[in-house]
Amino acid sequence: MIGKPLLRMSAFSAICLSCLAIAQLGAQEAAPNAPNDTPVLVLHMETREAVLDVIAHDRHNLPIADLKADELQVYELPKHGRRIPRRILAFRVVDPEPRTKVEESSVDFHVSSGAVCALNATVHYQIAIPASAEPGYHTILITTSRRHAAVTFRRRYYVGLSSANAAPQELKKLVTPAALQEAACYHPLTPPTLELTAEVLATTSAKATRYAVAIKPESLKYIGADALTPVVQLDFGMCVFDSGGEVIDYLHSSVNHTLNAADLARLPSRGYVNVIEIPGAEAPAMARLVVLDRATGNLGVVDVSRPVPVAVQTGKAKKQPKLIGDVRAFGSVTPSESSFCGDVYELPPGTTSSVSSFAELDPVGSLYTNALDVPNQNITHMGGIPGITHSSVWFGVDYYGKFHVNTPGEYGFELTSDDGARLEIDNRVLIDLDGAHTVAKGTAKAELATGWHSIHVPYFQGPPVALALVLQIQPPGEAMRPFNLNEFAQVEPPR
Repeated sequence: MIGKPLLRMSAFSAICLSCLAIAQLGAQEAAPNAPNDTPVLVLHMETREAVLDVIAHDRHNLPIADLKADELQVYELPKHGRRIPRRILAFRVVDPEPRTKVEESSVDFHVSSGAVCALNATVHYQIAIPASAEPGYHTILITTSRRHAAVTFRRRYYVGLSSANAAPQELKKLVTPAALQEAACYHPLTPPTLELTAEVLATTSAKATRYAVAIKPESLKYIGADALTPVVQLDFGMCVFDSGGEVIDYLHSSVNHTLNAADLARLPSRGYVNVIEIPGAEAPAMARLVVLDRATGNLGVVDVSRPVPVAVQTGKAKKQPKLIGDVRAFGSVTPSESSFCGDVYELPPGTTSSVSSFAELDPVGSLYTNALDVPNQNITHMGGIPGITHSSVWFGVDYYGKFHVNTPGEYGFELTSDDGARLEIDNRVLIDLDGAHTVAKGTAKAELATGWHSIHVPYFQGPPVALALVLQIQPPGEAMRPFNLNEFAQVEPPR
């Protein structure tokens, strides 16, 4: 049932949480290299910086991990006039491989924000530039002086409104119940500008789950939380999903809180935290929490989930029929172990004819599936994917994954798609079916050694009325079958 105001808020703010809860949040805040804990584009308002993520590849499509700051050039592209060079204020390399499970608690809850698949699968760079003072979208261009190198980046960053320049007519569009629910159950209408983190709190109650949701210190100026404006007015929304990615419920509430001197003293180190409690004997498979500031229209989004184990996925697969005529067959918003992780894009109708267009767009969310097994079918009456998009046409999914080979040898692959798709193994293109077309099929073979291998399958669906995406594998001496990552999972040995 959607839309009932059942969310119960703690009567106290962050400042009144138990010492244990505050210590846990502080530890998570300080954890280095937590790849899923921050949005792709982050604005630190104290220093007016825009933090941008950049991926670089060489002529063979292999990731480049040794670029230096002086090999990148950043420009702002105004609506009129010449491009404006932007100074690089900070630069760092982010390698997702050696990451630890710092974002997960003792009960294996996973905290993430934004579309994360490409960044979690690829060595990339974070660069900070001076952000524009003007609210709204800003277009950038990033180039490199490295020969035979190509860079991929988000073409725009977004600056939210402030209490000083938020016009009433703008707030009427941004601060609405519909905008709050859309951000929680699908994706925000405007990009998030508040950095959030969250965790599930231990509780003695067997009939409720409690979440501590924190607006990080660097985002406090975006809600005007200071001594000059000590009143905080926030709307909270939560969409609850089951293990299959279906929406169970939507809940919402509001907070009006006047900060006292003790509150203000704690904000720089802890941020602004609220405890949210929802009924239910067991924590949901995934909860998406949204915080919306009524004074500026700025919002933040954070997901708290329990990845579905391989054993549970296998058991459910035996009981559930294959989804036909349902775009949800492309995956679920609820994370699962040993799965493809796909960043989802909403494509401009009638203009997209290549998976390469993803580089010019911002993803609207991520989905997960252990197999790409959507047979050729009519989509006339399809709906969208809960938690991500309402679209059933003109969308794309950029899938990334890892699989473990126990038996070395020659492996066969077969890819079927309508419209465009590619298969890349270990950054090498094996099958290319890119472009808008009816159902097409391609095959390839590759020698694979024992150990871990990467897989990348970008796909887009253009005009109606049909779609398809099926990936099959043929191990040495075996028959061709759907490529299910659950069959190629192995716990990595300790480093």
